[in-house]
Amino acid sequence: MINKFINHSAIFKLNGTVQHYAWGGRTFIPELLSMQNTDNKPFAEYWIGAHRKSPSVVYVGDEKTGLPRLIELAPRQVLGDHVIDKFGPELPYLFKVLDAREMLSIQVHPSKRGAELGFARENTLGIPVDAPDRSYRDDNHKPEVHVALTDFWMLHGFRDLADIDKMLHTIPEFAPLLPEFKNNDLKNLYRCIMTMPQDKVDDMINPLLERLTPLYELNKLKPEEPDFWAVRASIDFPLPDGHRDRGIFSIYLLNLLHLKPGQGTYQAAGVPHAYLMGTNVELMANSDNVLRGGLTPKYIDVQELLNTLSFETGKPDILRGEKKSAAENVYKTPARDFELSRITLSGNDVYVSSDTHGPDALILLEGSITAGCKANSMNCSRGEALFVPADLSYTLKTDNKATVYKATVPINN
Repeated sequence: MINKFINHSAIFKLNGTVQHYAWGGRTFIPELLSMQNTDNKPFAEYWIGAHRKSPSVVYVGDEKTGLPRLIELAPRQVLGDHVIDKFGPELPYLFKVLDAREMLSIQVHPSKRGAELGFARENTLGIPVDAPDRSYRDDNHKPEVHVALTDFWMLHGFRDLADIDKMLHTIPEFAPLLPEFKNNDLKNLYRCIMTMPQDKVDDMINPLLERLTPLYELNKLKPEEPDFWAVRASIDFPLPDGHRDRGIFSIYLLNLLHLKPGQGTYQAAGVPHAYLMGTNVELMANSDNVLRGGLTPKYIDVQELLNTLSFETGKPDILRGEKKSAAENVYKTPARDFELSRITLSGNDVYVSSDTHGPDALILLEGSITAGCKANSMNCSRGEALFVPADLSYTLKTDNKATVYKATVPINN
């Protein structure tokens, strides 16, 4: 059957892989995938793609194989000339559904050049790719876009300098940081926070938490306030011997966003960010490179973080999508590796793809659909995923209502 596919393109179903990171929720992804979670495991992310760490499995008739193997067997047919010419014989994106029950780490992703240099350097040093003290798992950059499925809280980029100055003047516990922010020197302030001795971190954070925790316990702090997340961080990320995580400072330095379903943001290289709570769909370059800056027990390479960070300030753009057709809303970004769309169908609506497109991965978040092309058609229910080879024209339709998220590679970006 796989040999038949190589000679005749068709739509096929795809099974992704679940990542059980500790911060993940326990109900959303299992319910989406119609899986039992009798062990009450955290289901943090559902990956759809060909990343070497956790590739998806595709079903061609009664046969199954890894998506990377299918690409290896027929790269131009699966990916298309556009992708092969720009990225080589690899799927350039990684598609995810994510459920954050607890806060994720403060993090930043490298540029393409930074990833190549960092990956080569750590290889030269002989650090195993899966070592806990390794920063670069591959040589690719990791820009990413996401769209909220529920109310979603996150940190994104540094606040305006005026807001940071006001914060340092109004939070008494942070007064010792004021000299480090002389002349609005944000880089110096952040370097100080990330390199100061742990006892000085504790000396500032402990009295802050002593003041805020009683208010949190009385439900007098709201998620719209950084104070709420500072206390939540102290609960989620206790350090040994009663020490405090310096990432708590970043909760006050970064923009705190509350996204509604259908809204999203784009994280370019160097932009500090953290997901705090909620579910979303996320699309990124095919990489697992993360440089952390706190709110984590994992390895933090402070110098590499400082070298990678963008210290631009200001409020981030909130993406709401642009109408491409009656059914399709596109979340455009500068990234050439990927493009994310939301397709909504009702009644007799039919989505008709272009006959010129990149490799498409689709996941059904709501309802049921029939997906068809010249070679085949299939019915899909909530939680199922499809893969459509490049340039294969196809349709999606439903008898009721359906919401589909589509990942692709933009042809004209």
